[in-house]
Amino acid sequence: MRTFHHQSVKASRKRRQCDWCGEAIEIGHPYESHMWSAYGDTTRIIMHPECQKAASELATREGGFVEWMGGEFAR
Repeated sequence: MRTFHHQSVKASRKRRQCDWCGEAIEIGHPYESHMWSAYGDTTRIIMHPECQKAASELATREGGFVEWMGGEFAR
């Protein structure tokens, strides 16, 4: 079974790291959170809003899915 959850957060309550660009998401700044569970494994990805947009555009160009390593892309 696979479930998916997306959340837009207006103001981070703690400092986080963007999984796309590797830069900090500072306290009070917005971020996008994606969480999914498939076959017993749960994964959560946190990104700056502009990194989320870039990831979405790349996935669309690549046919709907793209793999990357944390910090691989520039903000």
